Amino acid sequence: MYNLNGAIDRLAEQFVACFPKVKPTHRTVGREAEYPVVRANGQAGDARRLLEHLRATQGMTAQYDPHSPNLIVGLKSATCNYALEVGVGTIELNSLPSNTLWEIQSAMNDAVRKVVRAAARYSWQLLGYGIQPASPPSLQIMAPKQRYQSLYRAMGASWLWYTVTASDQCHVAIAQPELVQLLNVGNMMAPIIIALCGNSPVFGGRRSAFCSAREGRMAEIHATEHRHGMPPRPYTSIGDYIHTVSQSTYLIIKTGGEIIPSRQPFTEYLRAHGPDFDAFLYHEHYVWNSARLRTAYATIEIRPACQQPWPEQMAAAALTVGLVEAAAQVDEYVQSELGTEYWERMLLYHQQAIRHGLAAPQPAPNFLGQLIALAQIALEQRGYGEEALLTPIHDRLFRGQNPAQRARQVFMVDGLQGLLRYSAIRPEVLTV
Repeated sequence: MYNLNGAIDRLAEQFVACFPKVKPTHRTVGREAEYPVVRANGQAGDARRLLEHLRATQGMTAQYDPHSPNLIVGLKSATCNYALEVGVGTIELNSLPSNTLWEIQSAMNDAVRKVVRAAARYSWQLLGYGIQPASPPSLQIMAPKQRYQSLYRAMGASWLWYTVTASDQCHVAIAQPELVQLLNVGNMMAPIIIALCGNSPVFGGRRSAFCSAREGRMAEIHATEHRHGMPPRPYTSIGDYIHTVSQSTYLIIKTGGEIIPSRQPFTEYLRAHGPDFDAFLYHEHYVWNSARLRTAYATIEIRPACQQPWPEQMAAAALTVGLVEAAAQVDEYVQSELGTEYWERMLLYHQQAIRHGLAAPQPAPNFLGQLIALAQIALEQRGYGEEALLTPIHDRLFRGQNPAQRARQVFMVDGLQGLLRYSAIRPEVLTV
């Protein structure tokens, strides 16, 4: 048996070493944008057919599942990669590391245009929306990857919620001296991003109790382990982070060329095997907190935004990058404004924002306005005019209405077909 504290200390050293020692003079950024693919009746389409069509017509390099050689799971292109998500009705577009948000917007415009045109061949649509609007979570729409099947065996029906969600995640380059602060600020900003960018109020063909159903329902998954959303407290060190994450269940394990489900805490694996860094990263990948430190890219990944309406597609990314760039000022403002119980108050706001969006009471007067202002200044200081991409965020705050609240109104008046028309990304509105 290995000493647990010694194993965690060693893992912390290896984890930190994956990031540069010096803060970058200019932070590169990236975006993972997931889009529901739907048929005319709103039921999930099949993104595998879109990937095969794009492979055949666009000359892209295809990637196949090593355990299912005939299953296409992704495509690589010069500016953007395409991936099959947990649900076959969701396609993910990943920008390459970019210097500016404008570069990401250009790459996404081109990639989405290709997907929308491919979908139109089947009379399908791509949605600027955060969840499958009609198809419920089910095995029928789960991509047949071995690890997804093992996760289903480990987690049961709760895993199937990942078959319907469509998030808009952002990566920002970071360095060793700021890891803990940015991890805490990134998690603490989850309710801010949800309040302003929630966009999944209708799923299964019905209005839900949530503005962000994808965050609301996902928070219920293994809730006692706090695997999704805001963690229950800020972290004090990377060692503290690794120790905390390691107490949760090691859901799936790679062994003998296979992926099998598990029910033991990862701490038990560490006691038996010592500081296995690859195993820790595999375990940590299935802890879905709102902010995650990504060793493979030396970035912080901010996760809680739903996919945005297409005319406002970069709003969540712009807000995220601004808040990360202003992290020190954001941290100081929140703690000074909310006092010693700041984290508990943000946890409460997190629950309220998930349900009510911008109708949720703010933790302090003009709280959102102050944070948006800090993000605006930080984007201005980057020097690329990216602050212009915050215009939808300012508009939402002024109206007191986020995309989910608008989508809910559309659904109440015009039903599912009205929501589909409202959310669909149409070829004629794609920027050339």
